[in-house]
Amino acid sequence: MNITVRRADMNDLEIIVEIDLLNEGYTSNDSKLTPEEVIEHSKKIHGFIVDEDKGVLIVEDQDRGTRIGYIMYRISNRDKPYPWKTAFSELDRNLFQEDGRFLEIFNLWVDSKYRRQGLATLLKKSIECEAKSYGVNLIYTHTEEENGHVIELNRKLGYQEVRRGTIWDQVVRVSLIKQV
Repeated sequence: MNITVRRADMNDLEIIVEIDLLNEGYTSNDSKLTPEEVIEHSKKIHGFIVDEDKGVLIVEDQDRGTRIGYIMYRISNRDKPYPWKTAFSELDRNLFQEDGRFLEIFNLWVDSKYRRQGLATLLKKSIECEAKSYGVNLIYTHTEEENGHVIELNRKLGYQEVRRGTIWDQVVRVSLIKQV
């Protein structure tokens, strides 16, 4: 298998939106989005492709010409007020660099046919290079408490649990960080 990692471009938008709407790996309310909500969701994902403080890294199987995984992120700031509930302000300020910036992972997905082959690890290691390129030294991620395999992967890669609890709904999430 000939694997490459690259930044997403506009040619990837439709597939990223489609995969993101599958809700794999996290609790959803199972309600179908209206066409208008799908358009709004697509605009949100579009931002991850074009905004300079956001990004999506794609893993491709070059032999098959197939996208088989991605990781979506943005540069966030612990000290910035957000219009939605976050866990950042609950974390020790000393964990963050002086300007409060860090890389926040939004979504990690690997095609079910390609799982357990090191691709999530490859994406997580690639995101460390992205963090350094933005001049940030901390990566933040969270996952639902029930995703034990994701928590274990993060721990194997050097992430430390810093919080466990609800954030914006009643689902318990585990927040993890890694200094890079």
